[in-house]
Amino acid sequence: MDIPPSPVVDVFAGPGGLGEGFPAAFGSDDSLSPPPIFLAASIEKDFWAHQTLRLRHFSRSFPPGKAPDAYYRYLGGAIDKEALYAAFPDDACRADQAALHITLGPENRDLACRIIADCLTSARFWVLVGGPPCQAYSIAGRSRMNE
Repeated sequence: MDIPPSPVVDVFAGPGGLGEGFPAAFGSDDSLSPPPIFLAASIEKDFWAHQTLRLRHFSRSFPPGKAPDAYYRYLGGAIDKEALYAAFPDDACRADQAALHITLGPENRDLACRIIADCLTSARFWVLVGGPPCQAYSIAGRSRMNE
């Protein structure tokens, strides 16, 4: 019996390092086999970290090594982000649905629960990962608060 890939939901995602690394650590050795887990959604409150997270979700919509030239032109500064996303609207829409810019807390509890439940629909197994919010533990963050 084949078990379908299990979704991963990354909370306090930052720019996506944990969400990138966790599925990669469980990747398949066989390029013909689907990976056993995949990153279904990432949740982050910081605007700039979310922008990176969204771009990472967008780039994963293409097979490894098959990103379009426009992606590399964007990275090189030849086109802006809006032009990149406009050239691939379906992929940009999927990135928007997977990289979520919300705050986890009482005000968004129902929304977060609904998003996570939608990611887990019909999943037999699933994974929740999350790192501590870096702002709370960052030495640089604390030094800025004392100014």
